[in-house]
Amino acid sequence: MKKSPAFTKLDSKITPEQMQILLDTESLYNVYSMLKVSEQLLLRYIQYYNLAFKKAFRTIHDLTELEKEQIISMWKNTTETKRDIAKRYSIGPKTLNRLFKENAVPDRMAAQKDIEWYNYRKLVHALTAVVKRHHKMPQPSGYDWDHRFSVYEGYRQNVSPYLIASKENLELILLSENRSNGRECSISLDELFATLKIQVSN
Repeated sequence: MKKSPAFTKLDSKITPEQMQILLDTESLYNVYSMLKVSEQLLLRYIQYYNLAFKKAFRTIHDLTELEKEQIISMWKNTTETKRDIAKRYSIGPKTLNRLFKENAVPDRMAAQKDIEWYNYRKLVHALTAVVKRHHKMPQPSGYDWDHRFSVYEGYRQNVSPYLIASKENLELILLSENRSNGRECSISLDELFATLKIQVSN
């Protein structure tokens, strides 16, 4: 295998023996985060030196309290699947299920008492995905597209899901700053309408 400049740099930073010690005690996620390299580069290094690793994903102990709150909130307040959430936070399905069990998080469908709210929320998130694709709105690592006027308030105030999912109602914010309860707004409904009027007039 031809060594890339990034591989050579990693090779000069750590020996295979030191890397194996890390892999014996840490997850892959933690190792490439600590070394500040990509997952692909780390895997090439492991393959090149025929190393072994035990944990591919972060464990529940690797998650910060904020991340745990975000994961639980995402499960309760969005339509993202367990697979999508696990991928976003680099955790395995067993870790996700354990987190939900330890925090007595009920099954999404079992906890869904208002089918109209569930359908509204599902439609908004589906429309939002279409809007992001249509306008080619990238989502850098560590950031998230958030609804300025929240989905919950949209439902509560009987606002069209098309308006809530509109480009004008989306803002890119740090994942760590994402509103934990999913119900807070950073803009009023009047301000959103005003923004739309400006867009139309232009």
